[in-house]
Amino acid sequence: GEALTKAIRRLNVGGKVLTNLLKEAVTYRQWNMMDEYHIVNDAKEQLCFVTHQFDKEMKRARATRKGLRWFDREYLLPDFVNTFQGSVRLPEPLQRKKEMEEMQDMKRELERLQEEKEKRELAEEAKDLVANMLQQEEEEQDGKDARDGSAASDSKDKEGRKTSKHRKKSKKEKKKMKRRRKHDNKEDGANNDGDDDARTDESGSDSDEETEQQRLQRLKAMRDAERKRREKESLDRQALAMSVERFAVPEVLFRPSDIGLDCGGVAEAIVESIESCEPMVRAAMYHNVLLVGGNAKIPGFQERVESELRKLAPTNYAVRVYLPEDPVSYAWEGAQQFVRRPGFQEHFSVDRLSWETMKKKGKTQQEIWEKRMYNSPHELR
Repeated sequence: GEALTKAIRRLNVGGKVLTNLLKEAVTYRQWNMMDEYHIVNDAKEQLCFVTHQFDKEMKRARATRKGLRWFDREYLLPDFVNTFQGSVRLPEPLQRKKEMEEMQDMKRELERLQEEKEKRELAEEAKDLVANMLQQEEEEQDGKDARDGSAASDSKDKEGRKTSKHRKKSKKEKKKMKRRRKHDNKEDGANNDGDDDARTDESGSDSDEETEQQRLQRLKAMRDAERKRREKESLDRQALAMSVERFAVPEVLFRPSDIGLDCGGVAEAIVESIESCEPMVRAAMYHNVLLVGGNAKIPGFQERVESELRKLAPTNYAVRVYLPEDPVSYAWEGAQQFVRRPGFQEHFSVDRLSWETMKKKGKTQQEIWEKRMYNSPHELR
C-alpha cells in the first residue's frame, strides 16, 4: 500500500477531548473531577453512546424528569479499598419502575397460566359429559331391545301355563333389578371419580396458589435485599449521575462546532479525504471505510458514520463501513506487519548519524523523508 498525503485529513477532536468535556460537565453539575482523568475516562467508556436522533433525544430529556429518562444511569465511584473500578447502576426511580414492570409481567404470566388451566379443565369436563351421555344412550338402547324381546316371547307363550308365565316374569324382574343395580353402581363410580377429580383440582389449585405466593414472596424479598444493598452502597460509595452527557459528549465527533471548533465532523472529513483522491478510486474508497481507535468502540458509532456517509456520498456509490474486533490495536497490528517486511530498515528508516548529517546540509524534515520514500522500491510502499 501507499499513503496518499494529499488525502490525509486531521480532525482535532479525539478521545482525550471527549474525556475533558465529560470532566467539565461532571464538575459543573456535581463534584470536582478535574484531577480524576482515569476515573472519568472509565465512566466515558462504560456509559457513553452515539445516538442517531440527537435533537429529538434532547427534547425528550427536557420534557422528562431527571432520573426517569431511559438513558439515566449512575456511575459508582471506586473507593480503592474494596473496589478499584467503577460500576454502573440504574437510578432509584428507574429501578422502581423496572421492578413494577417485572411484577406486572409476572402477574400477566400467572393469569395466562390460570386461563390455560381453566380451559383444559373445561375441555376435560365436556369430554367426560359426552362420554356419559353416550353410555346412557347405549344402556337405554339395551333396555329397549330387552323389553321388545320379552314382549315377543310373551305373545308367543300367551296360551302357556301360568306357572311358566310367572317364572318368566320373575326372571325379567330380576334382570331389570340387576341392570338397575349395575347402572346405579356406575353412576356412583362416576360421582366418586368426579369428587376425586374435584379434590385433585382443589389440591392442584392450592399448590398453584402456594407457588404464586412463594414467587411473590421471593420477589418481595429480592426487592428488599436490593433496596438494602443500594442504601448501603449509597452510604458507602459516591455516585455520579449521568444523563444527557452520555450521548451529548460523543456528539462532538460529528458536530465539532458545538464546542467552538470551525471544522466538519468525522463524516465530512472522510468525504473530503475521498474526494481529494482520483475519481477512479473513489467508489472503492466509499466501499472500504475502516474505523480504528478507541472512539470506534463507542456503541452506535459505526452505524452513525455509515448513516452520515450515505447522506453525503454520491447516490451511485455503495457505502460500507468496517469495524474490526479490536479497533484499538488494529492499526498497531498493521504497522507491525509493515515493519517486518524486508527492506523496511533501508528505505523507511533513518539512523541518527544520517539524520544529523542531512540536517547540517540544510535539508528540512519533509525533504529527508521524501528522498527516502521516493527512493524506496514500489512494492514496499
